[in-house]
Amino acid sequence: APAAETGPMRGSSALLQGLAVGVAAAAAFVAAHAAYARRARAAPEDALAEDDATEDAAECEPAVRMIRDHVSKKHPQGLAVELVMLDDVRIESVFMFEVAHLSAYAPKAGRRNKMDLGKDDGGYSREYNQLLGAQDAILQDIVRSPGGDTISTAFLRAGPRSELHFEPSRVRAAIVTAGGLCPGLNNIIQGLVRTLISLYGVEKVYGVRGGYGGFAEAPIELTLERVVGLQNKGGTMIGSGRGSFDLAKTIGFLKQHRISQLYVVGGDGTHRAANKIADEARRLKLNIAVCGVPKTIDNDIDLLDRSFGFSTAVEEAQAAILSAQTEARCNLPNGIGIVKLMGRHSGFIAVHATMCSGEVDLCLVPEVPVVTEGLKGILPHLERVVEQKGYAVVVVAEGAGEELLGKKAEIDAGGNRKLPELGKWLCDEIGAYFKKRGKVATVKYVDPSYMIRSVPANASDAIYCYLLAQNAVHGAMAGYTSFSVGMANNRLVYIPIGALVKNSPRMMDPMGRTWERVLSVTGQPNTAVKIVGGSAAISTRTTI
Repeated sequence: APAAETGPMRGSSALLQGLAVGVAAAAAFVAAHAAYARRARAAPEDALAEDDATEDAAECEPAVRMIRDHVSKKHPQGLAVELVMLDDVRIESVFMFEVAHLSAYAPKAGRRNKMDLGKDDGGYSREYNQLLGAQDAILQDIVRSPGGDTISTAFLRAGPRSELHFEPSRVRAAIVTAGGLCPGLNNIIQGLVRTLISLYGVEKVYGVRGGYGGFAEAPIELTLERVVGLQNKGGTMIGSGRGSFDLAKTIGFLKQHRISQLYVVGGDGTHRAANKIADEARRLKLNIAVCGVPKTIDNDIDLLDRSFGFSTAVEEAQAAILSAQTEARCNLPNGIGIVKLMGRHSGFIAVHATMCSGEVDLCLVPEVPVVTEGLKGILPHLERVVEQKGYAVVVVAEGAGEELLGKKAEIDAGGNRKLPELGKWLCDEIGAYFKKRGKVATVKYVDPSYMIRSVPANASDAIYCYLLAQNAVHGAMAGYTSFSVGMANNRLVYIPIGALVKNSPRMMDPMGRTWERVLSVTGQPNTAVKIVGGSAAISTRTTI
């Protein structure tokens, strides 16, 4: 792709350090294996010359020894299985998403990184178990097929570096949370504060009140005492808000309070604003690291396995689905319960809650067109379900049905277009459809949206939030900027903000296996069509 379209990603023809050894070993093994196979096919086994066998063994020995050593590092007892070499599956070149570094224009402290820099007990003695370098990478393209691409992109692996860009005792950090609420926001704040103060010993940590609008006001100081027990509370202790971004006021705030690290927690819109802050800081040559922590309950930010809060949202949705099922089952005749779940651009919460529940008979999402009548109509499908078991349960993502009801022109404070209420519209349509057939339908509508997003994080999200917060600080302390921290292929990585938001918000692939799994649960007619064109990334992965 042209450089203008790839943004911060810059290709390199060299193999990443560490990967080259493995590829070389694999290549040597492939060559030796192939040579032996050719000779074996050319002559009967008993006709192979003894010197050929000796030559084959000599060629294979270094590669076999290297692979054996590689396996034994994590599996000291071996694997008790034969390793089969895939002749036509290989990686020859790896290209890293380049993360900007402040040393490009600002002097660095050059401080050696150790644990417990923030302790007052004269410690400074504990070393990190692992310190990462500039070429420690996590491959993005891990699914491989015979004859496929021999290249892969990669992310910079997150974690502590050996050298610090900042002198920790002189660091003043600021944290801002923007956009809607999401489970785990307080966990992120607590994790950032604890890592900054306890692990690095920074001078001060400020909380910016109420989103980007708070840069026009005085901040609050965040201390270890103020964040005690914060992980058990929903919402965000510093408040959140939509819109109100003012670049000049934000830069003025950073200068006034001598901020050297800014942590921005929010969705793709919030991250786009954070990128503007980083660009302006770079233009003014301000020694300020700007780090994002992706937050979207809808799980629609590109390049990530999942965003924090999503697991909690899916879990909390189960109570709403169970409530709707109880209402539908007990309110006769022909009870139908409809649950509205969040999902403005994508139906990730709806489809995962549907698969998790096992009680849903119809799932409607923005990525799949809604057809009301006919062979694939949702209304005849609901009629059939009710005839079979006496009731039905429907899950509707908030952004579903725009192609049916039309797009609204109204915009909210965050710049998002207001959505049509498909769930409420469906209540009336179901009633009218059943009435035309001489039947009565008892329809109940459940909207748990605000209950789902305002609860504390569950155990899975709480751990994830702590990892995100700690690694965000590690990256900023090392001098990286204009980056966000997230999980890719189950590893924490640093991603340039420009790359993260370029194709966000992402959508579920209606032709992928996730939607197939939903259909296997609900039994509904498939009205999916391939998404052609558009600017959003398409995700084929089921999140677990």
